[in-house]
Amino acid sequence: MRGAAASALVLALGGIDDPEPPPPAVVPPAAAARGAAGAAALCGPRTVPEGAACVPLPAPGASLPEGGAAALSDPAGARPARAGTRGQAHEHIPRRPERPANAAAYMFPIGAPDAPPGFLLVEEAPAGAGALPAAGSVAAIGAARPEPPSWIGGIDIAATRGERVAALRLEGQEGKAEVVFVGALSGITVATAHDVREARDADRVRRYLLLHGHLDRPGPGVVAGARLDAGDVVGYAGETGSPGLVRLRLEARQIREGARIEELDPKRITDAAVTVPCDLRNVLPLRQGASL
Repeated sequence: MRGAAASALVLALGGIDDPEPPPPAVVPPAAAARGAAGAAALCGPRTVPEGAACVPLPAPGASLPEGGAAALSDPAGARPARAGTRGQAHEHIPRRPERPANAAAYMFPIGAPDAPPGFLLVEEAPAGAGALPAAGSVAAIGAARPEPPSWIGGIDIAATRGERVAALRLEGQEGKAEVVFVGALSGITVATAHDVREARDADRVRRYLLLHGHLDRPGPGVVAGARLDAGDVVGYAGETGSPGLVRLRLEARQIREGARIEELDPKRITDAAVTVPCDLRNVLPLRQGASL
């Protein structure tokens, strides 16, 4: 009897010491997280505020395919992360599902007006790769192909030296494009800013950059502040930054809300805090007769 009573007492005392499990963490929805004054969202663990949303951070070293399932709740559209060459994650805006996947549906700043240009697979040698130059050296070049190997982070378009690179009017663009940068970035680069009213959100105008890289030279009168109509000459194809390989590097980036690129060091326009890489198919103009 004494042994049974002692056991019961020990069990009772042990129950007193056991703490109750903590309640689960509550992450407020983005709309409820913001105050009336527009304060930053009160986001939960492994999330950061971005506009009116709590954007989840990717797991360290995570790798997702283009347009993968890990879409982030951002008003600008889904932004999955992809693994960088050195293990870091990079944000990008994938192709919207209503936009055509095939390159033949779009117009480009170079090539025949009735057909897409050829696209190159170009692998740049990493910095410090022996005797190779740290920038612009080509480790492998594939033959021109009808589709880009990847749309993430820009595309490489086959070109001939001195070939005319024309300004584009992006899908939903309002007004003329503005030249915001001319200088050394990806070789000689011209960056144009475009105000776009997207069909899915007609009350909102977003700003996009088009970066035209590896030019031989800018077009006549193409300086920061110049305004360009569709078809105006942005520059001429060359091999600056990629000796031995004539090509046009074309990249689209969405400017983050509140970022004013006019007030920044021009070379910071590709900083992740200022602009986000965007799948070109979201903004390139459609060819006549192409359907969504």
